[in-house]
Amino acid sequence: MSGILADYVAKGNKSTSITCAKRIAEFLGEQMVQDKGLNCKFVISKYPQEASVSERAIPTQIFAAEEAIKTHFLKKWTKNSSLEDFDIRTVLDWHYYRTRLNSAIMKIITIPAAFQKVRRP
Repeated sequence: MSGILADYVAKGNKSTSITCAKRIAEFLGEQMVQDKGLNCKFVISKYPQEASVSERAIPTQIFAAEEAIKTHFLKKWTKNSSLEDFDIRTVLDWHYYRTRLNSAIMKIITIPAAFQKVRRP
């Protein structure tokens, strides 16, 4: 994020980076997101299933936290109080990532090959 989180929130913007930054502030403290140039590393959770992608961003730092803290925040952010397995592989939205990979393959390989009339790209 090139600006300060408060500026983005004040404008009413929504994105995965903003959601991630808010959750970093909640998890690690407000002082962590006060400067410009915040680097948000996140994954997209499959929970809550009815939420938009921008609302399902979870900061990767949570997976390195103590078990009690990780449990508390993952249950809160996923809105799934029955969640028992907190491994990143069970929280990830694999369908989302497969769809993104498929789209990237189409853009990089399949579509250019079709324009070049390559058989079976």
